[in-house]
Amino acid sequence: MLLDSLYAQAPVLNLAQEVGWSLVLTLKQENRDLYQDAFVLFSTREAEDRFTEQHPGQRREVQLWSESNLPFTQECPQPVRVVHSQEAVTENHYRRGQRQPETTFQEWVWIDTLNPQMFSPRAVWRLGHSRWKLENNGWNDLTQNWALKHGFLHACKHRPKQPTAEDRAKLVPNRGLAAVTLVLLLAFTLCSAFCLLDSKLVRRYHVSLREVARQLYGSLDRQPPARAP
Repeated sequence: MLLDSLYAQAPVLNLAQEVGWSLVLTLKQENRDLYQDAFVLFSTREAEDRFTEQHPGQRREVQLWSESNLPFTQECPQPVRVVHSQEAVTENHYRRGQRQPETTFQEWVWIDTLNPQMFSPRAVWRLGHSRWKLENNGWNDLTQNWALKHGFLHACKHRPKQPTAEDRAKLVPNRGLAAVTLVLLLAFTLCSAFCLLDSKLVRRYHVSLREVARQLYGSLDRQPPARAP
């Protein structure tokens, strides 16, 4: 599971360990002992991995350091791995009508609970950067096209109340909201998997997922077109 630095907390790690999930989390809190201990170790040695990635209009030169089996905190000594990257990103920008390369420098830190024998620091680096893809293609799609917005999630404010032994009104447990949310997420996952992995319209003709959804919805009350989506 890929998570932002907001979730780099002991309860999250304990819950993930309890249910058997592995985590990759962004680490931004420089005042943490884990952050400072890792950087002391990184400062004493050269980067263990160097590579360059080339994309249209962008060149990324990366150096990676990693250290395993560091305790998350004194109160939560679960061992984690810290992966640190230094990146020089060169992109083409237009200045006064001319294309010019500009280089910016970035630093990233992630912690993970993955098996180091199966996931190299470079794999953690790729996973950490792919979180933005999930943010844009996942949560953005859910909020824009699947109605998973704050008004939907805060419907629990309108729950009925029931009296208690202390004569105080108490909100009825809202188990239905969790069930509806899980059904919505399941539908989103299945629809996305169908469109991206099976749909001929998407793979051959680059039709948008919204158009596939429109055709599927339209086929509910009429004969579907000869070419299946």
